This record gives sequence, C-alpha cells and structure tokens, in this order.
Amino acid sequence: MKRPFLIAVTILFSLSSYSQLVIDFGKFPVRQNDSMPFVTAEVLAKLNWQALKQYADTAEDHYAEIHTDSLLTVYHYFTQGYETTFELVSYKGMVLEYKSDATESIQPSTSSFFDKWVWLQYVHAMLPALAESFKLTTAENKAVLKAYYQLLGANTPDEYGWICEYGTVGSPTQRRTAVLELLEQHRIDLFRKLLYYPNLQTRLYAIDALIYNDFVSKAEISSAQKQLKQLQREVDSLRRQPKVDNDDIDYLNRITKKGIEQSILEWKAELLTKQEWETVRALRGSKQTVRTCGNAGSYKIYATPIAEVLSDKAIAEIPKNYAGLKRIGYLR
Repeated sequence: MKRPFLIAVTILFSLSSYSQLVIDFGKFPVRQNDSMPFVTAEVLAKLNWQALKQYADTAEDHYAEIHTDSLLTVYHYFTQGYETTFELVSYKGMVLEYKSDATESIQPSTSSFFDKWVWLQYVHAMLPALAESFKLTTAENKAVLKAYYQLLGANTPDEYGWICEYGTVGSPTQRRTAVLELLEQHRIDLFRKLLYYPNLQTRLYAIDALIYNDFVSKAEISSAQKQLKQLQREVDSLRRQPKVDNDDIDYLNRITKKGIEQSILEWKAELLTKQEWETVRALRGSKQTVRTCGNAGSYKIYATPIAEVLSDKAIAEIPKNYAGLKRIGYLR
C-alpha cells in the first residue's frame, strides 16, 4: 500500500551557512490502514531530522535532542522560549505519538497524532503481568487509554498523593492527573474495576475518585429531589385553578417529572454500594502502608499507614481536595 504523502514539517535553510531555519508545521497524515503504524525512520526522514539536528547543534536558540529509556525513544526539537516545538515518541521503530506547536512561528500551526495500537503494545510491555480483566482495547478513545494505563503505572511514579513538591511549585502527581482525566470522561466503571487492582497506590486513587463521585452523586440526587417537590407544588397549584389546563399538568407529570426521576435513578446507580464500602473498610483495616508524597519541602516518599489515608477524617477531606484541584483548573 502506498503511504499518503507526509507534510509534517518543512525545513528551509541554507546547508552551507545554516543562516536560517523556518519550520512549517502542517497536519500529521491520516492513516489509511489502522493496522499499519507509521515507521519512525520514514517519518524522521520526511522531517529531515538529521539536517535539523545538525543545524540545531550549531545554531543559537535552536535545540534538537534525543532521549531514550528501556522502551521509548523521544525526538524533541524546540526553540528558545518554546515558540516552536515538536516531539516524536517512538516505540520499537513505530511512531507512538507526535505533537507539534508552532503558534508563535512565521507559519502558525499545531498538529498531533497518537497511535492507540502502538500504545497498547508499549503499556503491555511495561506491565507484563497485567491480567486480562484489567486490559482495555483500541475501541476506547485516546484520552481514556492514556489516562487509564498511566493510572495503572505505565511510565508513572508509584506514589499516592494530591499535590507533590516536584520542583519550586507543587503539582498533582501523574497518576492524580490520570484520575482527573478519567473523571472528566466520567469513567466510573473503570474506577470500580480498579478497586481490586493489585497495586495499592492505584487502588487508593480509584477509591478516592469513587468517594468523590459518591459525594457529587448525593448532591445531585438532593438537588433533583428538591426539583421534584417544587414540580409537585406547581402541579397542585395548577389543579386549584378554576380552569385547569390538563395539557400543562400532563406535560409536567409525563415529561418533566419522569425526566427528573430518571436522573435520580442514574445518580443512585453512581453511589458506592454497601459491598464497595466494605471493601474500603477492609483495606483500611489491613495494616498496610502506602507510598505517599507530600507538598511541603523537597520531594520525598513516605510510608504512610493505610488506616491514616482512609481514616474517617481523610475520607471527609476527599471532596474538599477535589474542589481545591477544580479551583486551580485541574478539574473541569
């Protein structure tokens, strides 16, 4: 099969003087066959990576770097101030992810590409003992696939926390960020699945997400029940009118009331079950310790008793902690 012509980055510069480098970011190609990933070497050749790196090695304010670990190779180009940047992530010679941002350049553009199939090959290599019951497929969207496997531990530190002191300014842990993405995607089903995941830190993230969702659901149910009472008052008021409009009453009962009652049923299905609460309490009494990180001083991992992390006081703080993350823009 002939590949579509790749127009990702056009590099125009003088090879003799390296006097100028202009990068035109275009769209990453649409793959015609999902079972055939892009070959890293071919994409890098189209990007003219070798010439770009040679230029960046000598030009001021231009940087081209290659980072490798046991599984991934990352090709990263950026200018001073990150006015122009692109990053290509490769796994076993296949393009896993590509991102570019040139919104401040001469020819502004952005593009991105993510191969779900390659991602699954990578995370299953990272987590070779992962049980089939915890695996997802490419039927999931990109955001869910990335966040879910990051929460499981794919390329994320094995720690539990909220805001941790990674640098001069604290930020959410990588697994916490994954939790926030799954909450925004409303994948409560995945958190329920992870109540029984073997990694303790991951289980705790799933538990606090479920407790937060339980809190939100109860608030929604309470609000909906108030709406039902108000609706009943409106119906009673209409019935007391000298000339009763049965169509209005029928609409309120048949459409509005049923809609609210259906919403209540859906929110009730989101609540933690008795068995799930028992699972949480059993874990609290297991006398295990959790790898936690804090937000005071330099970065450090602590061994914290799980009874402390899941104490009644700590559980009561969970909705407040999520509200705090929401206030600073980490949760929509």
